Amino acid sequence: GCTLMGVTLMGMMASFPHVRERVKRWDQELANGNLVVEALRSIEGTVVRSEYPRKHTLTRVDTINSFDRIAKTHKKRGYFFSSALKEKGIAGIIPGATKVWKFNTYGMTRSQAEYVASSFIEIAEENGLPVTR
Repeated sequence: GCTLMGVTLMGMMASFPHVRERVKRWDQELANGNLVVEALRSIEGTVVRSEYPRKHTLTRVDTINSFDRIAKTHKKRGYFFSSALKEKGIAGIIPGATKVWKFNTYGMTRSQAEYVASSFIEIAEENGLPVTR
């Protein structure tokens, strides 16, 4: 491998205080992520493809048997999902992605995570997907 020199090394050194602060609240970051993951898991046909229980805020989700099923008959097709999220003020899901996609909850407040979680459930219910509460 290469040795770290110059600007790269300086950048890493400068980021250490930020990383140290970030680690202090990691449990809360995971709790927020797991709140959203549990909401998605409650939607019939949705499967978490990442390690479970989650130990990271980045999660891969398979919605082939849930949101993608709706996309096949919805007038907006695959764009219905990103459209519905956008109407709720949620951005980041790639337009047209309804099969397998990723999301990251890092940096969300608890109330933001609760809002995202309830939004996924609302979209599912509005489109006739069974949700286990």
